[in-house]
This record gives sequence, structure tokens and C-alpha cells, in this order.
Amino acid sequence: MEPGIGYWFKTISDKMKASADADLKRHGLTFAQARVIGLLEQTGGEATQKEIENDLQVSHPTIVGVVSRMEQNGFLTTYVDPDDRRNKRVKLTPKALSMSQTMKTLVEAKERKLIHSLSSKEVKEFYRLLKIIYENLE
Repeated sequence: MEPGIGYWFKTISDKMKASADADLKRHGLTFAQARVIGLLEQTGGEATQKEIENDLQVSHPTIVGVVSRMEQNGFLTTYVDPDDRRNKRVKLTPKALSMSQTMKTLVEAKERKLIHSLSSKEVKEFYRLLKIIYENLE
């Protein structure tokens, strides 16, 4: 019996994450840490720890550990929010900002690899179908 669509989405997702983790490890990052850099870059380089938790949909203990390791490795700085001392603010360092471009290059290369054997017509149709599948989940 042929595996279902869910199987293929999950298998592809797992392989992509494992590959991304391997690439990022060479740069001293994990996939979760790269997601934090990407999110902070979208928010102007800074956010509260609580905003990161909410946006990435992870627990408080998880984000505390991720932020702590990233700070130890020089990717982030943290400080108490002067407007609300209950909040910790997280800010990208120049090291993280330069890593951001490397991450974009890695993502582009991975995406090219995913579709390299498809024609441009097939790629266009593939994106169309993915959008429909996504909308079906709404």
C-alpha cells in the first residue's frame, strides 16, 4: 500500500530539518536558534522573550534555554526591559546579523535542490497545489 500524503509531508519535513541542522551546526547554530534569528530580523532585530515564545509557539523553558545558549555563543544580548521590568528583551548581535545572510544562502540552496529535477511548469503547478493544500487546512 502506498503511504499517504501526511507520511510524505512528515518525511520530507524531517529530512529538511535534519539537513538544515547539519548545515547550521557548522556555523554553531541549531535549527531552533536559526528560527530565533529569523524572527528577530523580521522584528527589527529585537523583541521580548515572551514575543519570541508566542511567535515560535514554544514553551517558556524552551526559549529560555535557546536564548541562553545563543547569548553564550555571541548571537544575542539580553537585558531587562526598562519600560516593564518583568520582560527580558532579546537583541541580535552583529555576529547574528552576518549569520543571517549565510542562513538565507543555505535556504535558497536547499530550495533549489528540492525542485532541481522539475520543469518550470511543474514548479509553478507544485506551488499552486501546495497553496491549495494549505488553504484546505484552514
